[in-house]
Amino acid sequence: MALLEFGDKRVPIPVGELVLGSDPASAIVITGDGVLPRHALIQGQADGQVIIRKAAPAADVKINGVRLGAEPTPLLHGDKLELAGKELRFVDERRTGSTQFMQAVGTQAPPPAPAQPKTGQRAGAPTGSTGGRLVSLTDGREYVVAGKSLVFGREAGCDVVVGGKDVSRRHAEVTATPQGYAIVDASTNGTWVNEERVQGQRLLARADIIRIGDESFRFYADAAPAAPPVPPPQPSAPPPPPAPAKSPQPAALATLLVKAGALKGQRFQIKTPVANIGRADYNDVVLADGSVSTAHAKLQRREGVWVLVDVGSTNGSFVDEERVKGEAPVAPGASLRFGDIVVVFEPTDDALGMAKGGGTVVVRAPAPAPAPAPPPVPAKPAAKPAPPPSSRPAKAPAPAPAKRGPAATAEKKKGKGCGASMVVLIAGASGVVALAYWLLA
Repeated sequence: MALLEFGDKRVPIPVGELVLGSDPASAIVITGDGVLPRHALIQGQADGQVIIRKAAPAADVKINGVRLGAEPTPLLHGDKLELAGKELRFVDERRTGSTQFMQAVGTQAPPPAPAQPKTGQRAGAPTGSTGGRLVSLTDGREYVVAGKSLVFGREAGCDVVVGGKDVSRRHAEVTATPQGYAIVDASTNGTWVNEERVQGQRLLARADIIRIGDESFRFYADAAPAAPPVPPPQPSAPPPPPAPAKSPQPAALATLLVKAGALKGQRFQIKTPVANIGRADYNDVVLADGSVSTAHAKLQRREGVWVLVDVGSTNGSFVDEERVKGEAPVAPGASLRFGDIVVVFEPTDDALGMAKGGGTVVVRAPAPAPAPAPPPVPAKPAAKPAPPPSSRPAKAPAPAPAKRGPAATAEKKKGKGCGASMVVLIAGASGVVALAYWLLA
């Protein structure tokens, strides 16, 4: 059952509409300065959801410290409603229960994290103890650290109600200290900051992500006052140690490029699924221009689709020159206008490609370049062919010693014709030389 708690009263919310205001006929009568006869309307629906909206444009209604705009807003278990300074609490009894100790099967408990973050792992700059705010990364709700602390837990009386069986009734608390804001853990299953478990307490920095149960919140506050300048070291003093390496910054999901207005040319990065836009310093995108409201708009990504929500700005938010009434989807390259500041929306996240229905993209590798040809090897000079054995001239045998006297003269005349035959035989094959000598014998 859903109900509203007002003081010591508990008023059930049936299906239908309830009127909150100073009129005695109202379902919940609220008196005081600034309360209108019909101030706010609470509507219960058949599915159990409860919606609130202003009954008149001049009605001042806040939810968890954030002013309600013109559009209806669903209520969540533990929401704090403020009507002209009078506070009510919305309770959804379906979200109550008991805490169960949760531990993953087959895994060891995480090692205890130090009370202070490790060097170089701070997500943002240190803060002062003013302007503390948290933004839910689940539904975009904002919670203001009013007073000394902001309590998280499953009980409806907590400032930020987080459902789930692994959430304690009073789970954790963000409190202001002289050193800045700190989170104090008092839970069974633990509180996490930037995925490190908090042991006792831990100082918070701007843009730290707090996880409680299945829900995450981004923290930011006013910047810490500038420290006095450090005097230069004396010549005899050793040089200071090198500064610790900065932690890698998350990649931008989208950018806003200013095309018109006093901030023309500046580019703002969107690094979280929920980004607040406005003139105040606590916003994620700070547009320091008089035409922009302190809290002007909210840019959210929901399942790959970006949506712009106007949060009750004075001069309105526009998408492609159409005024946003409640919220409007934002396409890549759309022109957004906040007061006099015009920006171009450029998403860079991977989820955008999936939203377009692209599926898997096959990337073909370029063909490898041909290997360079080896340098030509100079040709060796061809060897001269050896002459055939038959072409070599045979060595002539030594002539026999000449005979003296008339007999010798007669023998010379007798062998003249054979001498010619010998010449012919010598010019022929060398194997016939023996035959020539045999004829001359």
